[in-house]
Amino acid sequence: MDLDTLLTAVEREGRTLLAVADRNPTARIEHCPDWDADGLVAHMAGVWLFMAAQVEAASPDKSTRPGDDDSTAADRLSNLVTLLASLDPETPCWNWCEPEDRKVAWVIRRMAHENAVHRWDAENAAGKPQPIDAELAHDGVAEILDVAWRHQMRGPVTDFPTSTLHLHRTDGDGEWLLSAQNDRLIVSHEHAKGDAAARGSASDLVLLVWGRRQPTLEVFGDEAVLDAWLALSP
Repeated sequence: MDLDTLLTAVEREGRTLLAVADRNPTARIEHCPDWDADGLVAHMAGVWLFMAAQVEAASPDKSTRPGDDDSTAADRLSNLVTLLASLDPETPCWNWCEPEDRKVAWVIRRMAHENAVHRWDAENAAGKPQPIDAELAHDGVAEILDVAWRHQMRGPVTDFPTSTLHLHRTDGDGEWLLSAQNDRLIVSHEHAKGDAAARGSASDLVLLVWGRRQPTLEVFGDEAVLDAWLALSP
């Protein structure tokens, strides 16, 4: 997915999240049970501030602690979007993944999907969640396989299930067969039988891999296999 489209999503999904939460501040966030909508906004404000600090520091070898800041969540989102739009996507920038991925482009992609999933959370809390845009959701499935299911803040992921999982998108092209070899995730894009399979729209699939399984999703095979793979999500 091109970076201009992802950057547009960063702002669109973030603005929608803030607007929905503002109308329903005490609504409980189903999949983040410690938070209400206000707590979700506080979390996102912290994420936007942290990511802006990494972008501004342009120091790929170490993280940068944000300075004191009393700006609103909306201002922090605006600042992050402005920063991301102003820089070459190849500009160095710290993250917890491989050194070659430590650049502004990574932050644009990560924030597009972070904002989209939590926008859905805010709308779900209010009772009327809209699906994540199909192509954004397709890239969101790919992104979790590139990032969170390989690298977490504590280090590389190595404890993969020994089983296989097939993900099948129904509203466009998109298939992923997941397996592991030598403590590494293997992803192939093919129509193949896994020990378990999940079939649904791109939105349903990205919500599934982020722990938000929807009743419209079809699951085949061993549910324990699906659960083992989903346990990789942070």
